[in-house]
Amino acid sequence: MRTITKAEALQRAQDITWVANRVELDLTNAEDLEAATFGSVTVLDFISQSETTFIDLIADSVSAVTVDGEPAQYHFDGARITLEELPTGRELEVRIDARCRYSRSGEGLHRYRDPEDGRVYLYTQFEPTDARRVYACFDQPGMKARWSMQVKACSDWVVLSNQPATQTNTTQDGFQLVSFAPTPPLSAYITAVVAGPYKYFDGGTWSGGASDGGHVEIPLGLYCRQALAKFCDAEDIFHTTRTGLDFYHDRYGFTYPWGKYDQVFVPEYNLGAMENPGCVTFTEDYLYRDTPTQAQKQSRANTIFHEMCHMWFGDLVTPAWWDDLWLKESFADNQGSWGLVETGLYPGEWATFAAGRKEWAYHQDQLPTTHPIAADIPDVEAAKHNFDGITYAKGAAVLKQLVAYVGPEAFFAGARTYFQDHAFGATSLPDFLSALQDASHREDLDQWQQAWLHTASPSRLRSDLQASPGSQTAILHLEQSCTDAVTGQDVLRPHALRVGLYSMGSGRGRVGSVDVTLRERQLQVELSAAQLDTSVDFCDVDLVVCNDDDLTYAVMQFDEAQLATALEHVGDIPQSVSRAVVWSALWAAVLDGRVDPARYLQAAARFAPQETDAPLALDIANRALEVLGRYLPGGRRRQLGAAFASTAIARIAQADRDSDDAKLWAQVAVRTLALLDDDNADFTAFLEDLAALRSPLLEVGPSLAWRARTVLAARGLLTEEDIKAALAADPSGEAHESALVARSAMPTRTARLRAWDQVVSQDLANDDLSAILSGLHLGAARAGAVGLTTQFFANVDEYWDNHTIGMGRRFLAGAYPARVDLDFPEDAQAVLSLAQAWLEARAHAPHALVRLMREGYDNLQRSYRLQKQWMIPNA
Repeated sequence: MRTITKAEALQRAQDITWVANRVELDLTNAEDLEAATFGSVTVLDFISQSETTFIDLIADSVSAVTVDGEPAQYHFDGARITLEELPTGRELEVRIDARCRYSRSGEGLHRYRDPEDGRVYLYTQFEPTDARRVYACFDQPGMKARWSMQVKACSDWVVLSNQPATQTNTTQDGFQLVSFAPTPPLSAYITAVVAGPYKYFDGGTWSGGASDGGHVEIPLGLYCRQALAKFCDAEDIFHTTRTGLDFYHDRYGFTYPWGKYDQVFVPEYNLGAMENPGCVTFTEDYLYRDTPTQAQKQSRANTIFHEMCHMWFGDLVTPAWWDDLWLKESFADNQGSWGLVETGLYPGEWATFAAGRKEWAYHQDQLPTTHPIAADIPDVEAAKHNFDGITYAKGAAVLKQLVAYVGPEAFFAGARTYFQDHAFGATSLPDFLSALQDASHREDLDQWQQAWLHTASPSRLRSDLQASPGSQTAILHLEQSCTDAVTGQDVLRPHALRVGLYSMGSGRGRVGSVDVTLRERQLQVELSAAQLDTSVDFCDVDLVVCNDDDLTYAVMQFDEAQLATALEHVGDIPQSVSRAVVWSALWAAVLDGRVDPARYLQAAARFAPQETDAPLALDIANRALEVLGRYLPGGRRRQLGAAFASTAIARIAQADRDSDDAKLWAQVAVRTLALLDDDNADFTAFLEDLAALRSPLLEVGPSLAWRARTVLAARGLLTEEDIKAALAADPSGEAHESALVARSAMPTRTARLRAWDQVVSQDLANDDLSAILSGLHLGAARAGAVGLTTQFFANVDEYWDNHTIGMGRRFLAGAYPARVDLDFPEDAQAVLSLAQAWLEARAHAPHALVRLMREGYDNLQRSYRLQKQWMIPNA
């Protein structure tokens, strides 16, 4: 598939003034799953300064192209239509008639048939450049037009787009023809069409405005599949939505310009959500079939706030090219967390960010494929792989540092100026920095952005406190270091820090703090007794948290004494953000080989069950499960994993049956048992009770029951008849996906090879692919299960070449070997050798594929390295 390069896109943006795009879609055959394509007619109005240009379109066929009503000479190569001898300097009307393909990969116009009731649902997903799979357009972010949509579909369907419908007519053949109001100027990747028998929830209207003097009445709508309607927590979602609209209007000073605010929860979605203005789409995973915990509601609220931020950062003002992808994603990630805290919806959100999202960033930033936040994106294929932990979470963390650096008042004043100056336009980084510099009166923002946005790898912070017994003063030494993994150069960054002084051995917690800015490699600060709580001596301080309150993006490195203190007392720190920061430092020490992974696991088993911040408890448990899954050989994994599972089950027993704690620790227990090749009768009974929707410990919902069934299947304790019986009782789409996991998790040779053949030979939908690979991963934990590593390395090139990038990414995420096991050293070496040999032989393979394979190999090497370092002889 031909890509779109940065050079040709920027040239096209100079040549073309795009005025409007009028689209007609004929979706009347969508319910016939044998019908592979749909009708797509596009009329583009634009002015060209060049006689030659190209229009993006991926279609099965193009039947006609006209320019100003006359047949045009054109060339169509399957991904673009090239036009030559165009009149220049005046507005043209180009009409393109095509047949485009329904998608099963979640890219373009995705079609889903609900196995529970047979209903068919459609939705679009375009970022970064998949609008061209549905209609002809200039598919690059910096080019905008006014879009007018017209959709022909089944008469009883809901049909949605970015703007409200203005007219609905019944056609002679009994279908409906829905016309929508023209949009304000909009990039192609955030246009949207949703069609199907969706259930509608009316949220009334939100009334208000911003400091720009505007006032709007915004209709709020919520949609989901009919079969999920009973699980749709509309009241909570609408409350979060209204709170977000209040927050962003107050902070951004620009009245919402997109008319309505529909939120649609869709099946088989590749992302968490997408910011299509007026028609935001979400994964329906956010509609929980089990009673949701507060942590799950918080996660959903964060995504709602994230996408709403995009209505301004990304939709109103859009990056001119994907180099500045971070200008929208980092901001949305940051502002989503900021808003949940500021509004009081979820005051602990910054702790969740520190322990969860930032760990994603730290991991991504220490891979061999790391890159600066403001990365060079030469083409669309590269853009698709930069939707990663650096663009999202590192950028968000760096923005938090920027707010600490310039102050929140200046930050939001700069944002308001940015929106007013560039509304409905396309920008790059200097545009935002100019607005922020004017608002903050800081003259050093260029140096700030060079240090933070154009370099790679995390800074590392170290501290040392020197004091004499009884002294009224102390000397605090701070040091930063960073070697940019891309350039090999040393990097110094300005860090606005809050340094926390803790006396954990005495039980007093934080006894003092000091705010400093570390610009050079080292900083020495003289502290006085006035900066400590009364009756505390500097010699009582046994833990220095140099990134307290998590204001900067940096890995904290404790010395040996502080590591010991942190491992012993991390759960006793009163502030949740500070606990999260210390847990992060401990995890970094594990990955750096300074703390035995088993010690981290034991600390997690001790403190996570008593953690009062549920999302933080879950993040700690997630790291513990990573220890079990990657960094312990099989023998230690079974021993320590059984202890951790017992801790989780004991915590369930201590909690109320229908409490969040019971649900959270049940999930942790099942996930732990999924990693163990253990025939413990008590564990089996626990799983069987869950699978049967009965438990003496907690209320069991259908999702938890299916998770337990998949683990039983991986242990060889669930039969095909059991799966069919469970499906008969629960015929939902979610159950069918879980049944795929269970069948492919069965550890027999026949079941595993049959599942692998499905992966490489069948045309699977995106979620079906992930489900089967998830099952194969579960089954691999069973002793004697046939390995598929050789098959993976033999099949990966062909799979990548014959599937979309989205499907290719799913394949690698699920099929690349997750770990080695040094209880079997020869097998471990063989896996590493296969991975290394593939990379050495594929110097000219697609860059995107090589990047993912390098990341997988790096993870395998870390698994091998840490197991070898901490291996106990004869364990």
